[in-house]
Amino acid sequence: MCRKMLFSSIILLFISLNFANSYKILGIFAFPGKSHYAAFDPLMVELAHRGHNVTIYDTFPKPYAIPNYHEIDISNCFKLPSGARGIDHMIGTSDNLIKSIHMIFDFIPRAEEISNCGTLLELWNTKEKYDVLITEGFNTDIFLLFAEKLNIPKITFSSNVAMPWHTEQMGSPNNPSYIQTQYSGYTPKMEFFERLHNFVMHYYGVIAYKYLSTDIFNEIAQRIFGSSISKLEDIASKIDLLFLNCHFSYHWPKPLVPNIIEVGGLNIKPSKPLPENIEKFINESKHGVVYFCMGSLLRGETFPPEKREAFLYAFSKIPQRVLWKWEGDVLPGKSDNIMISKWMPQRDILAHPNVKLFISHGGLLGTSEAVYEGVPVLGIPIFGDQRTNIKSLEANGAGELLDYNEISKEVVLEKIQRLLNDPKYKENAKLLSDRYRDRPMSPLDTAVYWTEYVIRHKGAPHLRTAAADMPWYQYLLLDVIAFIVAVLVAGLLIIYYTTKFILRAIYGLICGGGAKKGSSKSDKKKRN
Repeated sequence: MCRKMLFSSIILLFISLNFANSYKILGIFAFPGKSHYAAFDPLMVELAHRGHNVTIYDTFPKPYAIPNYHEIDISNCFKLPSGARGIDHMIGTSDNLIKSIHMIFDFIPRAEEISNCGTLLELWNTKEKYDVLITEGFNTDIFLLFAEKLNIPKITFSSNVAMPWHTEQMGSPNNPSYIQTQYSGYTPKMEFFERLHNFVMHYYGVIAYKYLSTDIFNEIAQRIFGSSISKLEDIASKIDLLFLNCHFSYHWPKPLVPNIIEVGGLNIKPSKPLPENIEKFINESKHGVVYFCMGSLLRGETFPPEKREAFLYAFSKIPQRVLWKWEGDVLPGKSDNIMISKWMPQRDILAHPNVKLFISHGGLLGTSEAVYEGVPVLGIPIFGDQRTNIKSLEANGAGELLDYNEISKEVVLEKIQRLLNDPKYKENAKLLSDRYRDRPMSPLDTAVYWTEYVIRHKGAPHLRTAAADMPWYQYLLLDVIAFIVAVLVAGLLIIYYTTKFILRAIYGLICGGGAKKGSSKSDKKKRN
């Protein structure tokens, strides 16, 4: 009896403690990109699992219920532009920074999407009390207005590395001499013209964000929510925390201020058993398996026929079997060693030890899963950050880049055979995997800790560096440099004019005295 009472008391104590530490968390994720949502969804779900009450507005609602997790579907409000799933529509931006940057702003929510989204407008007028807002920091800061309205701390989440405007907002060092712009495809060791290009594109991105996003959304926000609201740039300058879906072991080390936290690999969950047909297909392949997937946004069936046939030719010439995520009903010219499916459990496939190569577009979620499992990657960048992700793998010796415009039967076969047959790629992929996994806390535990940290301290202004609030000329010490230059110039002028005055005085004394002596001698001659 005493034992039962003691056990019941412990349970009640645990429940009361859990309730006391339960927070109300608001999430707004309006961008309708599945790969973006998959980056931060694990954090929101885990916060609910740990007893917090999570309310999330998103475009990918789950078909099942989760305790403490209240999901509001806004997928009818926000849509991707037509054609965004076609490879031909997107190609050409991966190696063109200006196109890449402008493509970001092609995806910004339109004024009518926000003004017609009734559920979000209801949130604007809510009487509910929340402890923190978590939202994506991608191509607009407009959803930070809800944190301002509710007077709660703000956490933003980048589904990749920091954008140029992120580091400006957070006051984090971002020297373009060695920190490559997200879409540049450069490594930190840049040649002169690469550094010049990187520098121009970094500040082009900052300026473009101001004129193509912030200024536009300031007008939209005032029209929808009233003219008394704060400017978006002022609200964004007070972000409490920024999560980055990257890790220095893969995306190179760079200096970060304390309120920018790397949580790369947040999407990587423990692997699960594979479907029976896929498990059998992989296990029965004596020479291993190649997995081919172009992500959740791009559709493999949109490959032009000549590009598709290049891969079909290469796959028919290798002894390995191929798993190909193919969204069409049939794949013309498919050889017997290829299995196609409209959907495949990518995380679980890459975890299988018999998978020898991953052919991918270079999206961050897929490449981070390959890095985690130590699988070499052949990357075909199409747009966005994909070129940079693949260049990171190349620099680590764990993959190679295949330029879309160079796809041919011979090139594809040669690259696939090299990645499969040269053991250095697998060895380097394993070394990269070891570094990527070696952390004091898991990415998920890290993200949960810092979210709760911000809530416990009612925000985190104490983590914010003074650089975030400095005018650019002060941050670059241009006023100090100007003062030093002015002092040096003034000093040199003083020395110059002082020296000139002294020399003239000396010259006057010497030449003036000689003239007087000469004139006195001539006077004596005249008298005689």
